[in-house]
Amino acid sequence: MGLDVPELDDTDYETLLDEAQKLLPAYSEEWTNYNPQDPGITVMETLAWLADSYIYQLDSVTDDHRRKYLGLMGERPRPPAVASTRLSLSAPPDLTPLRVEAGTRLTVVDGSDTEKTFETDEGIVLTGASVAGVVGDRRDGRTDHSHANETEGMFYRPLGAVPEPGDAMAVGIDGDPFDGADALSVTVDFRDEDLPDPGSHGESTFDPSVSLVWEYPTDYADPAGSWEPFDVVRDGTDELYGGGTVTLAAPETWDPGAWSVDDDALFGHPEGVIWVRCRVERGGYEVPPRVDAVHLGEVSASNRRTVEGEPLARLRGSDSPEHLTAQRYRFEYAPVVEAEISVDGERWMEVADFDASGPTDTHYVVDAAAGTVEFGDGVNGAVPDPDARVVAERYVAADGADGNVPGSATWRFAEETTAADGTHLEDVTVRPRGAATGGSDAESVAAAFRRVRRDRKTPDRAVTSDDMAHLARETPGIRVGRAEVFLRDREGATAGAPPEARVVVVPYAPEGTRRPTPSEGFLDAVQAHLDEHRLLTDRVRAVVPTYVGIDVELAVRTSEWRPGPGIEDDVAAAIRAYLDPVHGFEREGWPFGRTLPAEELAAVVADVDAVDSVAGLSVSAPGNARVDPDGNVRIDEAALFDLSSVEVERRTGSRPDDEAGGRRR
Repeated sequence: MGLDVPELDDTDYETLLDEAQKLLPAYSEEWTNYNPQDPGITVMETLAWLADSYIYQLDSVTDDHRRKYLGLMGERPRPPAVASTRLSLSAPPDLTPLRVEAGTRLTVVDGSDTEKTFETDEGIVLTGASVAGVVGDRRDGRTDHSHANETEGMFYRPLGAVPEPGDAMAVGIDGDPFDGADALSVTVDFRDEDLPDPGSHGESTFDPSVSLVWEYPTDYADPAGSWEPFDVVRDGTDELYGGGTVTLAAPETWDPGAWSVDDDALFGHPEGVIWVRCRVERGGYEVPPRVDAVHLGEVSASNRRTVEGEPLARLRGSDSPEHLTAQRYRFEYAPVVEAEISVDGERWMEVADFDASGPTDTHYVVDAAAGTVEFGDGVNGAVPDPDARVVAERYVAADGADGNVPGSATWRFAEETTAADGTHLEDVTVRPRGAATGGSDAESVAAAFRRVRRDRKTPDRAVTSDDMAHLARETPGIRVGRAEVFLRDREGATAGAPPEARVVVVPYAPEGTRRPTPSEGFLDAVQAHLDEHRLLTDRVRAVVPTYVGIDVELAVRTSEWRPGPGIEDDVAAAIRAYLDPVHGFEREGWPFGRTLPAEELAAVVADVDAVDSVAGLSVSAPGNARVDPDGNVRIDEAALFDLSSVEVERRTGSRPDDEAGGRRR
């Protein structure tokens, strides 16, 4: 049963004036002129107008009200987001090595009326070194990916289709990457265009259990046992689960001149190339790394303008007649992403609002979109002295959505910008690797309400089995292909105890991947996400899928001559695609526990191009499965299929009438 919402704005100006005039004879018999020219009537009309204005406001809901409602739900309008991109920097040989510090300012001309300002996110030393080649060095051989690395639009798998310990990606470098530098930054562009987006429900807790080691050889004449590990300062790729920059510290023993670099060649490339490699120490990738390119001399930049020590000007009209309350000041640049404010040299604290602020709390609120800072009124939040000096000790401004400049924009370092040693940077070439993206304006209150309403329609608490499956699929930072919940009684539990919810998780994997299984880190991330959102009394456990291998023997008729292994490979590929747990059975994945009918399997084989008909079919399924008299394979409710082997007997000639169905033996 709902509550009736009263209408408070139920009396208008005319009604108020009419009721007041009707009361006049009761208070004054001498007042008989009720015409508009009477001064008393004029006063009465004014008061009625004021009363009408106040009554109207009783039913009005302002943005301030809406912000408070959002706050009650733990939400608030999102602040502006900052656009970013990656830049390729190159300096003339006479300037290298050249150190470009983090926060170095760049300007961008994109055809609009104003230049955009960006800043580098990290420091880098330009040495003139570049990538000379990329080689996949795996247990089954080597593959040179140098051409693909240099060709836009091509990608490659440097660690192979199923990376295992010992597999490596070797990067050849033309020049000494540590010439005057204390670190080497290797940027990896990860190919994820045709992959689903990772889950985004909350903050990621994914810690890869895959382990990589970055190394360098100290003897090019005999490199087999001479690889030494780098100290990895930062791995922005998350063990090659995505794109980013890997920063390697310069080894104390770095001395290419003593390693016969100029006398011996590695990986089929000329002498003089210096090599580093990324070797798999512990495998378990759900999606093998796919790389567009590996680069040196790249740095990320964000649409930011950092300003320090700016005195703020008081906004006119912000003074209240009593005690100069609600003081507001404006920044020179807006929108504002972050700010640090001092009053007469004392640092004050930024808060979201003054609701919990006392009269002596030195707090302030920043309006990011308007570019203003507001202080308290003496009741909620302290009031600065009217003559106080208010200074933005440091603040960062951005352009919001306008910071999303296209890849065709012209970039350069800002005028008078210098490197760490004072060298001017006007001769450094800046090339964007793509458009700057990710910038957005501050979210309006209306947009925030639409977002919150939309979010409230999706599960945020693991109450039902559907909720648990949804939250598992939306685990932030990873790509979950499928998740299904099965209720099982817990071993050793008392009678009547609630069952345990087992969430079977199948990671997203490329088509043709056999037995997609989550790694330890992958499964831990799903478990942590479920634990965060489950009910306190529930027992929820993320588990790996169970696969039942099947062996298939077939007799097929074909009029087209093809080598036996070719037909066998095509048949095996068709069966695997049909049973694929992520992409099979009409592209939604093979259902958990679904029986595999022999007739369906025969139809799949009959659809292979080289097959005219199926003359015979036999399926065996060892383990936790059984084959009924009709040849159908039945499995446990939480199990999936995997094709272990297939043998094809090829028969030529036309099929007899009794094989017209051509489906099964």
